[in-house]
Amino acid sequence: MFLKVLGSAAAEGWPATFCACPVCREARRRGGKDIRRRTTYQLGETVHIDWGPDSYASMIALDMDYAPLRHLFVTHSHEDHWSPHELAWRQPGFARLPEDSWLTVYGNRQTEAAFARRYPDPEPLRMTYRRVAPFERLELDDDLVAFPLTASHASEDEVALNYLFLYEGRGVVIGNDTGWWIPEVWDFLSRHELHVVVMDCTSGPLGTGPRDSEKSWVGTHHLNCEWVVEVRDELVRRSALAEGCRFVANHFSHNGGWLHDQLEEYFVPRGILVGYDGMTVDV
Repeated sequence: MFLKVLGSAAAEGWPATFCACPVCREARRRGGKDIRRRTTYQLGETVHIDWGPDSYASMIALDMDYAPLRHLFVTHSHEDHWSPHELAWRQPGFARLPEDSWLTVYGNRQTEAAFARRYPDPEPLRMTYRRVAPFERLELDDDLVAFPLTASHASEDEVALNYLFLYEGRGVVIGNDTGWWIPEVWDFLSRHELHVVVMDCTSGPLGTGPRDSEKSWVGTHHLNCEWVVEVRDELVRRSALAEGCRFVANHFSHNGGWLHDQLEEYFVPRGILVGYDGMTVDV
């Protein structure tokens, strides 16, 4: 089983569309790991996390095969993570799907509403939608289960989601687009052994709001470099990280100002990996 980072940027991408700032210009000049598409992931051959505007570009650039996909997990309704119209190419006349192909989309009420508006009858595309609730156990393929987690993101009207996947008991956490988790999430993760953790680092070195003495971030829906380290340390304190856990910072905005090598200068000495497009981690 593998986890592949198909995109590693925030909503605007990096270099950002229309942007002439110094770090976007430098990313264009450098290329490589400093070119970041909008964030999505693939877990093994059958599971995809988020479906944004760069899903096709990621498929081509990283030589991905989406035909075997069976499960699509959506974190929230923001357009950089949920572009349901891009699923239309599953319909007859645009794709010859494998005979046993069926795609289940999982997410919250808002992403379900967008799916239903676009696909009032999804059966011809061999799709269905399943609305999920935080901490609900979802049986997927053999030896693979998923649990939605409450993310600290989106708005008062929307419960954004992170996800915990368990493959043969090995835990994988997708934690982008969240601030500091609520206590129920910490307690839930403390009951599992985590082998791969990917955390939001949208703000890079920048601060995004005050925090109280209990470490619940006020006025923010993302994390920065310092807080990513604190998330790791809190999971260590709770004995939730397996020996050799790969802990990855991902989902970066150009507004943070640090390019890939600068992010590595900060994170690598602290035992944290820096995500990039095409990064593959064994589970």
